[in-house]
Amino acid sequence: MLQFTLPDNSELLLPSGSNLLTIAKLALNVESPIVEATLDGMPIDLQAPLTKGGKVEFIEMNTEEGMRIYLRTLLCVLISTTEKLYPGTKLEVRSTLGSALYIADKSAQPLNYRDWKKVETTMRSYINAKEPIRFRYVNKEEAIKIACENGIEDGVAMAKLVEEKELPVYNFLGRDCYMYGSMCPNASYVPLFEVIPYGNGIVLNYPDVDKYDELPTFVNQPLLQNAFENAEEWCSLIGCNTLAKLNKLNAEGKADRMIQVCEAWQERKLAGIADMVASRKKNLKLILIAGPSSSGKTSTAQRLSVELSVDGLDPLPISMDDYYVNRVNTPLKPDGSYDFECIEAIDIATFNEHLNRLLAGEEVEIPKYNFKKGEREYLGNKIKMAENSVLIVEGIHGLNEKLTSTIPAENKLKIYVSALTPISFDEHSRINTTNVRLLRRIVRDNQFRGHDAIATLNKWDDVREGEGKYIFPFQGDADVIFNSTLIYELAVLKKYAEPLLKNVKPADGKAYTTARRLLALLSRVCNISEDVIPNNSIIKEFIGGSVFKEAL
Repeated sequence: MLQFTLPDNSELLLPSGSNLLTIAKLALNVESPIVEATLDGMPIDLQAPLTKGGKVEFIEMNTEEGMRIYLRTLLCVLISTTEKLYPGTKLEVRSTLGSALYIADKSAQPLNYRDWKKVETTMRSYINAKEPIRFRYVNKEEAIKIACENGIEDGVAMAKLVEEKELPVYNFLGRDCYMYGSMCPNASYVPLFEVIPYGNGIVLNYPDVDKYDELPTFVNQPLLQNAFENAEEWCSLIGCNTLAKLNKLNAEGKADRMIQVCEAWQERKLAGIADMVASRKKNLKLILIAGPSSSGKTSTAQRLSVELSVDGLDPLPISMDDYYVNRVNTPLKPDGSYDFECIEAIDIATFNEHLNRLLAGEEVEIPKYNFKKGEREYLGNKIKMAENSVLIVEGIHGLNEKLTSTIPAENKLKIYVSALTPISFDEHSRINTTNVRLLRRIVRDNQFRGHDAIATLNKWDDVREGEGKYIFPFQGDADVIFNSTLIYELAVLKKYAEPLLKNVKPADGKAYTTARRLLALLSRVCNISEDVIPNNSIIKEFIGGSVFKEAL
């Protein structure tokens, strides 16, 4: 018998080989369905056979990880149903569009509207019937065989790379699959979804993390979709759209060349934005750059400034942080702490006054915010725009029209910067963009702020909450989207992030669980030398050595 400590600190004995599913179904005081567990902090599928006891915690659906499990399960149901109805169908899971997911149909004979409606109807029948999703462990040889049978070449390479002797495999409708993470026990856990024909495939719409029991209206974001699609097609073009292909290029000694190509591609994108600004220089005098945490906003702003200079323009940076209201006037959160991320923490009136005066050709004294004193100071920093000047403002509220409501649209350009990760595990399993940003932040916080991984992980929920309130709702208002991701970056971040994550212990609670998930991701990529990475690369903002270090 194995002994377990449950979330309410009660003790329970279970025979070896049993699982946690029955206990999860009986759990009290939960707000949403339980979809996964942790055993001494390690993620474990509810159906996984138990071989040791320990401290059990449950993961609910209304959490970020819970919704990833929801989506993973929904994808399994979709792909298996489609292949059962239309054998030979080839689907590729692509990009996120808000709470929806774009899936390309790469079949020789793509499905039509009527076909997809049949898929959707059949999926609902399996959900209503609570069709089981069966779990089992297989050895690496069998996992490789399953990937081969499903025609997933990159899945074969991934299975060969992992150190584990056994891998979890799920079976739905007689089809085995490996989805790089836990799934729900049966199809009834994912009742809310919508299959919408879109582009060369479909959009799979599903609930938001904070409203797991509501299906939001799909909002088309063509600019965001185009940015994702552009990056994914480019990655396919250069033969590096999965981790397996990245590892292969590295093993063949082609990593240096691939890094150079990636950096040149990003440089070309920035040059294109600068050329667009130059073509509108008569009216366009203000560039606003926004994006979520660790998206690379700072380096993007600096590199864009260089490109603007190439076009004969004079970029003048203004920090939004210098327009914080004095701390005594900062809005408070419900718990009484300062809310530095809300737009009301910015002195919008003074900010707009200064912008309008600058655009009118006046000289303006720009404040400097003293974070120790918690107040703005005026230290004689006066600027005035020349005929070829353009203001560059970087900050989380740049896309919010409320920030610059007095500036006409023709005078400003809103740029949304995000690490839209185009590289995936394989054609059915994408790499979550949020995890890449979190790895960036863990490394940067350690390199420049002396924080360990635990400190960053413990703050991450608050960071994500702020993004959800103040950044993501406005990404559709951007004029331009710049994708700051570098397809080789996981292979570079690994060297820095792994030791930090391995120092997170089971006693650190949720931080330990997240650390183990990130380590599992990094275990599937091989280290790449950073010797040829240029010193103006966005990745240098996080690992160090950036030529823009004084401005960071």
